[in-house]
Parts: sequence; C-alpha cells; structure tokens
Amino acid sequence: MREARRRRILLAGLCASQVVSWGVLYYAFPAVSATVAADTGWSLGAVTTAFSVGLVLSAIAGVPVGRLLDRVGARSVMTAGTLGGALGLVAVALAPTLPWLVAAWCVTGIAQSATLYQAAFAVIIRTSGEHRTRGLTILTLAAGLASTVFAPVAAALTDAAGWRAALVVLAGILVATVTPIHLLVVPARWPDEAAPAPGSDAGGRVRDIVRSAPFVRAQAGMTLLTLALYGATLTLVPLLLAQGYDTATAVVAFGLVGVGQVAGRILFASGSWSPGRAGLAVGAATVVALVGLALLPRPFPALVVVVLLAGAARGALTLVQASIVVDRWGTARLGQLSGAFAVPVTGAAAVAPALGAWLLTSVGGTAGTLLLAGLAALGLAVTALVPGRADAAGAAPDGPATTAPAAPTRLRPDVR
Repeated sequence: MREARRRRILLAGLCASQVVSWGVLYYAFPAVSATVAADTGWSLGAVTTAFSVGLVLSAIAGVPVGRLLDRVGARSVMTAGTLGGALGLVAVALAPTLPWLVAAWCVTGIAQSATLYQAAFAVIIRTSGEHRTRGLTILTLAAGLASTVFAPVAAALTDAAGWRAALVVLAGILVATVTPIHLLVVPARWPDEAAPAPGSDAGGRVRDIVRSAPFVRAQAGMTLLTLALYGATLTLVPLLLAQGYDTATAVVAFGLVGVGQVAGRILFASGSWSPGRAGLAVGAATVVALVGLALLPRPFPALVVVVLLAGAARGALTLVQASIVVDRWGTARLGQLSGAFAVPVTGAAAVAPALGAWLLTSVGGTAGTLLLAGLAALGLAVTALVPGRADAAGAAPDGPATTAPAAPTRLRPDVR
C-alpha cells in the first residue's frame, strides 16, 4: 500500500509539472509569436526559426542530459532544467536583437531536454516497474492539456501587459510551481536495480547498443514516422485551405487531431500491444491517414475519420518511443540510450513543420502529402526489420548484454 501510494503521489506530481513545463516552455511562445514579430519588426519566419533552433538543440542535448540522468538521478537534473528554462525564457523576454533571441532559445532548448518528456519518462519507467505503461499513458494524457491551458493564458497575459511581461510572468509560474514538485516528489537516486552496476563498462556497452543494427533501425523508423506525421498534422490548416475547405472547417479539423491523440493513447494502453507490434500499427495507420488526406473526396465526415486516425497515430507514437528502448535494452543505462534514441526523432519533430510548409508551397498539397506518406511507408518498412526483444537485447556487436532487458512492455492498463 505504501509503495502504491508513493507511485500515485509521484505520478500526480509529474503530471502537474509536465502540464506547466510544456505549457510555459513549449506552447506559450507560439501563441504569442505573431505579436513578437509585430512588436519587434522581426519577420514571423525569423521568430519561428529561433524557436525551432531551440528545439533542435534540445534534441542534441538529450545525450548528455541522459548521461546525467543515469549518473546523478532525476531530481537534480529536472530541478536544474526548470531553473534554466525559466532563466532562458526571461532572456527571451529581454531580447533586444534577433541573435539574442536565438541564443536565449538555445538556453531554453537545453533546459527543455532536462525538464520535459525525456526526464519524466525515465522517472516513470525506472520507478514504476510493471505499472509503467499505465503511468506513461496518464502522464501523456495530462501533458496534452498544456496547450489548452497555457496558450490562452499566454495570449491573455500578452493582451494585458505585452509579450515581454507575459513571458516573465510565465517564467515565474514555472519556478514557483514546478521546482517544489521536483524537489519534493522526484526521487534523488534511482532504485538499485535501475542503476548501472558499479565499475561496469557502461560507456562501452551504450556505444555498442547505439551502433547496433536493431537500435539504428528502430531509431530510423521512428524518425521517419515522426517527420511524416508531424509534417502533415502541423500544416493541416494550410493544407485543407489549399484543398478548398473554408477556414472554420480547417480549424475544426486541426482541433480533432488533439482528440485523436487522446483516443490513440487510450486505445493503445487498453490493448495487449508490445512496442514492436505497436510501432507497426502506428506506421500503417500513418500511411493510411496521409494517403487519405491527399486523395479522399471532400465530404466532411470522411475528413473527420482521416484526421482522427492521424491524431491517434501521433498520440500512440509518443508511447511507442517511450517504451521501445526499455523493452529491448532494459533500464540500467536508460537515460543515455533514450537520449541517443531521441536525437533524430526530436530533431525530426522540430523540422517537420518547415518541411510540410515547403512541400505545400513547392509541389502542392496533394503531392506533398503523398510524399510524406511515402516517408511514412519507408518508416513502416524499416520498423518491420527491427527484431523482437530477445534478438535485440543481445544485438551489440561485441558480445552479449551485460544487463538483462526489462520484461516486455505490454501497453495495457494495470488492473491490480
């Protein structure tokens, strides 16, 4: 009972911290970016690029942050990330020039890698054992509320006091709410069974796994699926406008992507899916959805079905990425392996909107979406080549695994 209560408190704290962290460090700035451009005279493209540079740096920083998570635990890393994110956001608010803005988003991007999903997923996976899938599902469902809560809050603060003051206030909210949560509920050290053995060749083993064919294939498959799915869904409104839909219909359809994400995560967690099988299902759903977006006739009910399918695939993809590393290679070096795995995947999510917009303007909506569907099909094919857990566990080229992989993750809610 005491252990169950500890897990519930930890999960509730992480849910709250992820809602605020995602809302402040990720969703708030896009909500006010047009105001930033109008107030400063910088182009909207330049302002958005500064934000994207931070996202790319967040992906790159995932590797050293993962190493820190393994060595010192999550409490200090996540607390430092929160404080660093707040400082970075204040620097964004004070930016007098565009280079300053880019540099401030670089600081904020590094902080994101220590505060958002990578670190939170590591905590859930390493402390929840067989309950981890339920925890991951609840966490991602809660974090999905971040844009709903903080985009309007950021807009309202901007209307009342200007975008610079709004970002400073949001940075204060981040420090005041998230820092105590990390200090009070996030464990300072990992459980013994989740930590690398003292004196083990952890660095060499990580290099072996990261260079192994199963790891590279899984990583490539998730990267291609992310690039295709995010590229299509994040440019859905201009795509539908180009196809002849009116603005109201396009906006409603974009909102349905979020509904599909929630449904996909719930469906995913309610079935007996391993991450490998789930990755194949997500890949197939992505291909079908993107082909449908490109070629289906215009009736709105058909659009609803296709958009919900795309949203469900995008929501489930988050859980696949969170589970696939621990399912095949265990928890002992989870921070480093997850960080390495996430670099191209997070980078793909960062550049996907630009790719989608470029395809839309250069080759048109139908051809561009079909090209993204082709990327998704390639991602599905690569994912199909990833071996099962037993084969992947010993896939390092220089010998057998030094740590047994975790028991296979089954994406279903815990009923005990």
